[in-house]
Amino acid sequence: MNPEITRRRQFLSKRKHGSGGLNRLTIGFTCIADFRSFIGQEYISGIVKACEDYDINFINMSQAVKYSIFDDADFLSRYSQKFKFMKAPFLDGLITWASSLANYLTDEQIIQKFSALSPLPMVDIGYLSIPGVTALRIDNTCSMDLIVEHLVKIHSFKRIAFLGTEGSRPHKDRLISFKKALPKFGLNQNNVPVFMAKELTEAEIMHASEELFVQCIKDKSPSERIEAIVTTSDIIAASLIQFLQKRGINVPEDIAVTGFNNQYQGITSSPPVTTINLEYFKRGYMAVELLINRIMDGSSSEQLIKIPTSLIVRESCGCFEKEILDAANTDFLILPEDSTEQEAKQFLFEKVNQIFEKESHESKESLVEAIFKDLYESFTPPKTLCWYRKFLNKLRGAYFTASFCQDKITALHSCLIALAGSNEIQRQRMESITNQLRVLSAVTSDYEIKARDESPYTFNNITTAAIHFASVSTGAQMKRVLKAHLSELGIPGIILSLSDNMTTDLETSNVELIIPEPNEIDQVKLPYRINDVANFPKSFFPKKERYSVVLEILYYNERYFGFAFMHMRNKNMALYDSIRSLLCHSLYEIYLKEGRTKAHSMQLNTKNIEGILSLQGNETNLLGTNKLGVQKISSYLLEHIGEKTNLEKMASELGMNKTKLIRQTKASTGYTVQKLHEKLKIELAKDLILEGKLTLSEIAERLGFQNSNYFSNVFKKNTGESPRTWAKNKN
Repeated sequence: MNPEITRRRQFLSKRKHGSGGLNRLTIGFTCIADFRSFIGQEYISGIVKACEDYDINFINMSQAVKYSIFDDADFLSRYSQKFKFMKAPFLDGLITWASSLANYLTDEQIIQKFSALSPLPMVDIGYLSIPGVTALRIDNTCSMDLIVEHLVKIHSFKRIAFLGTEGSRPHKDRLISFKKALPKFGLNQNNVPVFMAKELTEAEIMHASEELFVQCIKDKSPSERIEAIVTTSDIIAASLIQFLQKRGINVPEDIAVTGFNNQYQGITSSPPVTTINLEYFKRGYMAVELLINRIMDGSSSEQLIKIPTSLIVRESCGCFEKEILDAANTDFLILPEDSTEQEAKQFLFEKVNQIFEKESHESKESLVEAIFKDLYESFTPPKTLCWYRKFLNKLRGAYFTASFCQDKITALHSCLIALAGSNEIQRQRMESITNQLRVLSAVTSDYEIKARDESPYTFNNITTAAIHFASVSTGAQMKRVLKAHLSELGIPGIILSLSDNMTTDLETSNVELIIPEPNEIDQVKLPYRINDVANFPKSFFPKKERYSVVLEILYYNERYFGFAFMHMRNKNMALYDSIRSLLCHSLYEIYLKEGRTKAHSMQLNTKNIEGILSLQGNETNLLGTNKLGVQKISSYLLEHIGEKTNLEKMASELGMNKTKLIRQTKASTGYTVQKLHEKLKIELAKDLILEGKLTLSEIAERLGFQNSNYFSNVFKKNTGESPRTWAKNKN
């Protein structure tokens, strides 16, 4: 075994057993991504598999992109709540995909946000460099070398064009690597036309494709026009292929096209796109190993590790897939005709041992016996087919791929033909069984595709759950509905922690529900108070076995209800986000009906904020391009409504420098940060006064004023009336 693997396992075992099994390593993963895409799911799959292999706990703190039209636009601030969990002792380390936040924050803001998590050990799988954090990157140089080498050496292409996007840093890096690859294979980079779309949008890709078509293809003779086009993503490649086909240019017959990223669009393209496999699963797995090393060695020095990629040859370059070609190049084995049955069985077992290396000895022996029974007698269904069905069932739902199975069948086929020898009846029987094995693999593959992509039953279950959630009116009913539907949706359990009231921030909460009920913590009575999420008791999670859970922040519009940990079996993150959405809609209605909206949990809505800004004549700013900036600033101030204004802390947590914060607040709202905070406090004070459940002293304390006299003075300065006079006039 690799000595590094041995070293990790020894460290983890010593740590786990050193505290009675309670100190198993716990790591997290965080990003914002579209988990309906297989890229995010492959990352998750690699991380989960590594955590299984190394027997460590996993908490998925990633955020799905905005799926629902009911989610508010500023969901970045909701995701940021998860950062409160990203520290010791709750986590021992964190895998980050920092660049996944690039659509929401500048590079500088992202780096500041994740740097603030130090000294938590971290490994990043994106393209941004975070000080002190080990970076796991793809090797663009290797990738472009593979593409150019294939086009030049296999297809003898010399006239190659390049199509990418200017708005993407990874795409610009790929252009640099592409230009460096050209002279390695005898091409002059000065003679290669380059076209860069402004953004990765359909309109911009079409515009750049039109420029390429006019300059390099249209009205060109076959000896003048380009022979191949290298693109920076499968999305671009697939769009380009459609564009060319509409203009009578066939791919690959007239022009070859290659992609990058191995994305869904490349697989569904016609023809399928030759591309670069960025090894998402491998990167996720390796990130866990590197994180264990950092925790184990206590090192804070950063490393840059590049992972070699691989070329996936498909049909858009003029080739056929390797699996198709291999099926015709099978080297048939030869077994002497005079071999005894024992010798034949020994021959077959040796081959089966190579083909199905991960199967148990007993399983391999049962396959050999099944094949020999089918060799001499016709069974319906064949014994070999029955064995293979069990083999496939073990693969389903985990790491099943059709090509993997077809490779196994092709290798087994040569063994079956060798056993049959010159006996025509036996050869026909073995050919028939091989065909059945291939069909069974294809049918199983269809089932897997439907289960993963369409998920009709899961959709129906979510629809049913939505109807039931919509009908609940009490917390007890909500918990019963949750218990009833979790298992149907493939979620084994949940830990639900709810705030007393709707809150402006994740403050204190109570663990109110645990499914399934753990026997080991019977001595802890629910509800259990949580005062600091970073010290959330790990005793609520399984003790004797590792766990994988998804963290979801519970919110609706501008209100927080708490958080939930859902046990993770399904790697489709959109499922957990759907449950969160259903749960939060119910909680909002329940909290309103139960009157759980009092005290500092009151949150100003958009109209309140617009009312404040309208006094300065800034309605256009709020409703225009600065709306998200205003929401971000005011949301932060509301989350800290009971505190004094702290510019340094605010700038750090919002991922910007202090000067920029001051300027942006003034430009967007017309107020200084301190004045805006004061205005928000007074607006909230008005609601609390009208509610009539708190004294002025209590309101002053809740809103962070020194005393009631100071509060009254500030209130009068902003409204022209003392709190009592204002309340009397309102009533």
